[in-house]
Amino acid sequence: MSSESTLPVSKPHGPLGPIAVSLSGGGYRAAAFHLGTLRFLHEVELLPDVVGLSTVSGGTLTGLAWVVSQIDGKPFPVFHDAWSAYLKRTNVIGEALDVLTSDREPMSHNWASLIRSAADVYAHPDLFGDRRFSEVLGANGLQLQEAIFNTTEFHTALDFRFRRSNNPAALLGNVNYKLPRPVAQHVRLADIAAASSCFPGGFEPLVFPQQFHWPRDYPLSAALGELGPGFNGGLPLMDGGIYDNQGVDSLVLAFGESQNPPTLLISDVSTQDDEMYNVPENPTRRGWLTLNGASWLGWALFLLTLVCAGVLTWCGFEEVRAGTFEPSDFFLYLIPGLLTASVAASLVWVHRRLRDVKALIQKQLDMDAWPSFLKLTVAELIQMVVLRGTSLLALTSSVFMKRVRGLVYNRVYETPAFKDRRMSNLIYSLTVNRPKLFSEHPWLQPGPHLVALAQQACQMPTTLWFTDEAQYNNLESAGQATVCFTLLRHIIDHRKGQYESPGQPLYDLFQKLRQAWQGFNQESRQPEAQRTVVAA
Repeated sequence: MSSESTLPVSKPHGPLGPIAVSLSGGGYRAAAFHLGTLRFLHEVELLPDVVGLSTVSGGTLTGLAWVVSQIDGKPFPVFHDAWSAYLKRTNVIGEALDVLTSDREPMSHNWASLIRSAADVYAHPDLFGDRRFSEVLGANGLQLQEAIFNTTEFHTALDFRFRRSNNPAALLGNVNYKLPRPVAQHVRLADIAAASSCFPGGFEPLVFPQQFHWPRDYPLSAALGELGPGFNGGLPLMDGGIYDNQGVDSLVLAFGESQNPPTLLISDVSTQDDEMYNVPENPTRRGWLTLNGASWLGWALFLLTLVCAGVLTWCGFEEVRAGTFEPSDFFLYLIPGLLTASVAASLVWVHRRLRDVKALIQKQLDMDAWPSFLKLTVAELIQMVVLRGTSLLALTSSVFMKRVRGLVYNRVYETPAFKDRRMSNLIYSLTVNRPKLFSEHPWLQPGPHLVALAQQACQMPTTLWFTDEAQYNNLESAGQATVCFTLLRHIIDHRKGQYESPGQPLYDLFQKLRQAWQGFNQESRQPEAQRTVVAA
């Protein structure tokens, strides 16, 4: 996607100037942590300075909900209370499974889709309802110059952006699949949330525009007519985290060429994994039954079922011919005969499928590997399949994500416009030992309870539900404490000479942050007290 620049910031901003926030993916772990981040920014009066927002997956849930609350004119505390209550009570997967197979005729082409069911959960009245992207595109008075909700399209492996921008030349979609505004304005917000949080393994792709929900006055046919032939086969969309789980790339494109770009605040719940993948233990014994032996047993079972079916049929026929057949004999001859015949038919089907697999392997390898496979024991084959499946899952969910994350961060740190204008609000920041920083500023070192809080936050899996309210409370508290720490580090490292003495531009903010940090760092404080900033 080509570089784009947003119109310059015109309104006056606070001591840090304009801020652009990216909210990473990570399911409810991300949604709650980012909510804590936004809450703290509100409490130290930095939230009105946010002019850019880019979100991914779980970050999109919180980010999009916050944007909608701005459109509705709700104060941040009202939004916070409503959104936190939603996260605590809503199990997206559980509710999606409840309606997975509803409203489908047996002969229809409407196949079961967990991601479409999740979109319908997001479309409940207590979240987005039937609201459309037109409300975001045409919002007046929205503080955000850029609001970007990221997905990944699987045709050309690029980010596909649902974007609201003050820049009239801003591109929606991407360079290969442009999304015209007349179509974008009819897209349901719930579908955007679902597409952005459609992580591989948990969901199937959400196909645009065919599987999106269109209003009656603008049906799918109208959308396809506007989009053009490139979309006729459907564009598979999945989690934006596949392309960039931090959502930073969109902000670099939007602001990277501005003369006075905003300061980037990258709120990231990616965890540190020392061991992304461990090889499952092999069975204690490899066993004696080989695939070749299993094949011969299959043939023996097939012949045995044929003989049984034949004997049952003959005996039943004899009973009929002798005139002694009674209704109870259905269970003695007919039903057992049908069952044995079904087993024989199933064995034939399995044999044909294995023959197809053999042909496929031979075609792919250009050799006949089947004789070698037949020497494997059944336990060995199962273990080979398990190793390939688990390692492939680790590759896509951890190894690739870590590599992409590194590339994205490198781009941010290599972009001159953002020199001294970037903050990484990492979920594990409070667990990292920084001897030089803490020796110079011992008051900044997190206490053991904050380290434990961050560790607990990192242990929250990537789910779309909370098993108890404590999980939510830990994550939101961690988000608040971490962003306070991040802001203090940024000022100390990059704003020297601007905060040390009264009258300097960052002095008041620094004092407010330091007072808040002192409160977070007092182990005796209760969680709710930790989530409240004392005014300076």
